[in-house]
Amino acid sequence: MDALKELSENPIVLVICQSADYNDSVVSTVKQIAGKNNICYLTMNKTFESLKETFDKKKINTKNIVFIDAISRTIKDGPNQTAGCYFVSSPASLTELSILLDKLVAHDFKYFIFDSLTSLLFYQKGLPVTRFAQHFVNRVRNAKAAAVLYALDIPEHKEVLMECGMFVDKVIEDKK
Repeated sequence: MDALKELSENPIVLVICQSADYNDSVVSTVKQIAGKNNICYLTMNKTFESLKETFDKKKINTKNIVFIDAISRTIKDGPNQTAGCYFVSSPASLTELSILLDKLVAHDFKYFIFDSLTSLLFYQKGLPVTRFAQHFVNRVRNAKAAAVLYALDIPEHKEVLMECGMFVDKVIEDKK
């Protein structure tokens, strides 16, 4: 996907990937939009340290990326924030995530990456995830920013992903 072109035409997209292509798709998108653009990256499945290491290996400039890490504190105790990253207690903490998102959306982020709805569905079921996705999309729209929401193509999640697809400008099924 040509992320910059796609997001200029459809500011908020939901990308549904096959599991084998998922990581490459996310890294490719971040690589295309990173650099001079301010990005807020919400991670529900990989730690900040892991993402930073991956992005460094792929020579992706993370200087302008602020991470919201919802997974690290499920593994070990840690601070609420460090340079470039805010930590929430778990992906199940949708209220905590919403409050932090509301604070961060006031900053001048051009892009938001949500990694991923699939991971969120392991912690919450159906309606809460749909409501959170709608909240996320509305906040991004109000900030006049663009966003990519990622999800895996899992049959059990199809109904929730279809509901979330109603809030975005375009659903892309990335079937390489």
